[in-house]
Amino acid sequence: MSALDARRQWLAQRHAELLAALRVRRDAPAEIPVAATAGAPGIAPMGGSGAAADASGRELSAPSARTALLIVGGVLVVVAALVFTVVSWGRLGIGGRAAVLLAVTACTLALPRPLRRRQLTATAEASAAVGLALVLLDGHAARQAGLGGLDHVGTAGYWAVLTALLAVGAVVYGWWQRLRLPLPVGFLMARLPGLLGTAALGGTIVDYATAMIATATVDFAVLYALAARDAAGQAGFRERVGGERAATGLITVARAVGGGWALLGGVLAVGYAVVAPSSAEVLRAWVPLGLLMLLGAALCRGFRTLPVALRADGESVAVVALIVAVGAGSRYVLPAGWAVVGYAVPAALIAAGAAVSCTRSGRWAKPVTSGPAGEATGGTASGPFAAPSRAAAALGELFAASITLLLTGVVVLPEIARALLRPVAHGVVLWGGGHPSRWSWQLAAAPLVVLWLSATVLAVMAGLRVRAVGDGERHTDRLASVLRNARALAAVPAVLLLPVALGLPYGWVLAAAVVGSVAVAVDLGRRPEAALLPRLLVLAATGALALLWSSADRAALLAVWGTFAVSAAVLAHVLSATASPPAVRATARGAGVFAVLALGVEAVASGATAGLPGQVTAFAVLAVAVAAAGAAAVWHRIPGRGPVSTGVEGAGYALAAIALALTALHPDALSLALAVTGVAGLAVALRPDRRHAALVGTGLLIASSWVRLALAGVSAPEAYTLPITAAALLIGHRRRMSTPGTGSWPAYGAGLGATMIPGLAAVWSDENWVRPLLLGAAALLATVVGVRTRLQAPLIVGGGALVLVGLHELAPTVVQVFGLLPRWVPVAAAGLLLLLLGATYEKRIDEARRLRDTVRSMT
Repeated sequence: MSALDARRQWLAQRHAELLAALRVRRDAPAEIPVAATAGAPGIAPMGGSGAAADASGRELSAPSARTALLIVGGVLVVVAALVFTVVSWGRLGIGGRAAVLLAVTACTLALPRPLRRRQLTATAEASAAVGLALVLLDGHAARQAGLGGLDHVGTAGYWAVLTALLAVGAVVYGWWQRLRLPLPVGFLMARLPGLLGTAALGGTIVDYATAMIATATVDFAVLYALAARDAAGQAGFRERVGGERAATGLITVARAVGGGWALLGGVLAVGYAVVAPSSAEVLRAWVPLGLLMLLGAALCRGFRTLPVALRADGESVAVVALIVAVGAGSRYVLPAGWAVVGYAVPAALIAAGAAVSCTRSGRWAKPVTSGPAGEATGGTASGPFAAPSRAAAALGELFAASITLLLTGVVVLPEIARALLRPVAHGVVLWGGGHPSRWSWQLAAAPLVVLWLSATVLAVMAGLRVRAVGDGERHTDRLASVLRNARALAAVPAVLLLPVALGLPYGWVLAAAVVGSVAVAVDLGRRPEAALLPRLLVLAATGALALLWSSADRAALLAVWGTFAVSAAVLAHVLSATASPPAVRATARGAGVFAVLALGVEAVASGATAGLPGQVTAFAVLAVAVAAAGAAAVWHRIPGRGPVSTGVEGAGYALAAIALALTALHPDALSLALAVTGVAGLAVALRPDRRHAALVGTGLLIASSWVRLALAGVSAPEAYTLPITAAALLIGHRRRMSTPGTGSWPAYGAGLGATMIPGLAAVWSDENWVRPLLLGAAALLATVVGVRTRLQAPLIVGGGALVLVGLHELAPTVVQVFGLLPRWVPVAAAGLLLLLLGATYEKRIDEARRLRDTVRSMT
């Protein structure tokens, strides 16, 4: 009570301060700010910054001050009434108590009418709000005092009746007095009677859901009656609440509150129906679900004033309630494990029917425009409350049924994924060197039924959409393309898992997947331009599943990958015709790349099956890479096959890199693999457009010789590399002289690297001073020649070798120096160096850029 009394005193003091501030503002000159007059307390501006103040310097407008006064005054009155009820109530008799409360409440509720006559609308609204709060306080006081035996009534039941009466009374009172505030107060108060009454009766979740949906139904019935009153030309509530803007705001809030209340009740009902422990409980859950269905259907078909989107939402809610009601009831009729089918079947039927309705109503043929009231043009309805066009209902049904069907697919997705990946799990153990046990491949029928329903609905929707927009051959409609692609992706696992559900052996299932993939590839080769993307998705999905499933058996993997490699090669050749469009030619390039990679996998699998070590299997992969380079050269000579040739060649290079990686830990095999790859690179360089491959081939051959020298234990590699360097430099110089456009790297790069790189490797393992001196001199000579002739290769190779030789020679001395110096000296030197670089950062950047440009300008 002391806290309440302190709060009341603070509010009274604040009330006096506000009144004083207003008096000062009224009497102050226009050019003098209020805060500077008479020491009046400053009031924070309501509009933001001081620039928003008016010309008179006032920081608070008259309406804002009036609103603040009304709020503070109303709170004061309510606090005073609360203090009186709690503290002073016991000092009066029953008659005095009743007289005081009734007198104060009656006066407060009667004040708005004379206040409105004097144009004091805001004061009237505040008085009405205080009066409604006093009514609640009167009810509480009457029960606490046991007036008329009210203390013997249950708490929930008593407040349910009181809030119901107050809600109705507030609405009637606001309508009668032409006030705005009592209407939303009564509307919001109407949320409580249903919940309190259910609590008084000891209801369950279903009862609470029913009460909430029933309350929302009453809300929309009231809105319907108001709209009908306005449509009939009678005095509507727009005039009573202060105009069109205020009425629109109240209606929007009422729709949002009523819709949210109904949705919350629907969530409770749906959640209970899905997990209901018995059929009797499901029947109980049908009551709120049925009420929700009726409400959604009424909103869609009875409210023409609602926008099309809101009516479609109402139909969606009704459809979801219907599907859940049917699915929950079917759980006790269908066999075990088929509960999800009970939800999927009605969802699929409704979705298909809604797609047909969308097509017939023309909703998919052209956009539906809206009239002033939100009614779709082109509808056959007439009058303010005639049924809307079929488009709104069809769209709502289609959306709700599709989402529900998607959710059922999500429920069965783990089982579908487990069935799809079961052979892969066995294959991982098989190819990992383990000893896999016997395995079985099974799938329940219910998940497959859901998958088939989804694929069927997508097929129906795609066909109807194509028919509605006339996009059979053009494939320009985005929604039709999305539906076709989704249908293709859903149909593949549905068809390929059917043999698994029927219990067929592994070989039959794999054969069905392979045959299906090859059939799609043949069809793609015969009709490349017809529905290319959906068929590519089907081909990719079936092929991927067949390849994954083949891993469960060694022989099956070899057969499937070989078959797909041949099929991809043929498809690449057929689709790479000169007159093919870009999309088809890109598909041909992808098929060529896949053919080469598939042959590489075939080579690796063959070696693993034969028990060969990895370095031996690498040569099989290298053979595929060499064959790919030859095939690319042949394809390049055929007009129009350039993209396929490039893709095949790139895939071959990738396989060559993989083969070299497989031999990296075995020097003998690595040397041979480098030699073979280098010879292949020189062969590729015979093509006029691949002359640069000679540099790569030469480098690989030189690397092969280095590996061979290391294996032979040669300590002086220069004796073997210098003749090669001399010959390479001579040949490069003659080519540069005969072909002026030849750069320094193709001419001199290989020759310089043939001696410099092995020499550097030998320097770092040699403690003698002769080799570093000779190599440093040669590197210095190459650097000087590169600078004088402005050639990149001698400059970069010689400069890099010279730097490395210098580091080798200075490294021991530097280590000794660092060992003798205090530990703080290197840190300080590094800090000073960073400071120097930071101070001259821009200059260093400019110098680095000039150096880069100079090197780039060299040949």
